[in-house]
Amino acid sequence: MSKYLKYLFQLILSPGHGWEDIETSGISASRVASAGYYPLIAVTAVSVFVQSFYHSHEHFLKLFMDMIVTFAVYFVSYFFATFMLSLFVEPMLSGKYDEDKCHIFSLFSLGLLAVANIIVNCLPVGFAELFFLPIYVALIQWKGATYMEITPEKTGLFMILAILGILAPPFVFRFLFSLIF
Repeated sequence: MSKYLKYLFQLILSPGHGWEDIETSGISASRVASAGYYPLIAVTAVSVFVQSFYHSHEHFLKLFMDMIVTFAVYFVSYFFATFMLSLFVEPMLSGKYDEDKCHIFSLFSLGLLAVANIIVNCLPVGFAELFFLPIYVALIQWKGATYMEITPEKTGLFMILAILGILAPPFVFRFLFSLIF
């Protein structure tokens, strides 16, 4: 998990160089998922309980359900994101479709959202102060267009796909799960 976190923080600090380092590292998507992403979303889910320190009205059962929903949202979002990329990204590529790159791009994009979610869970600030975190993740995805080998004229279309296929699903799935629970 330490390598995954290292690359996540490198993406945060320098998105262009971060994607270059991820490309040269030769890491496999299955290794990133099992040793990095899944433990990170477990930590993100458990971080929900930090809210009980500054929101005393939160009950354990509600926090426990939020923890389950948080894990489920990120778990399902990963598979949805890779599905969306596998369906729509091929016409935008300058090279050949690489499934491993699509998985890694999804894992790191969603990992950045999970880190933002940890920050939201651990800080007693409102939504307005943290509104720009997903926008910064979109900027990091834009820098990742070269990693994905997107043709320059299709970068805008790719960003629409990345936002609708990777960034939006966690919010949509959270809303849908909140209707159930």
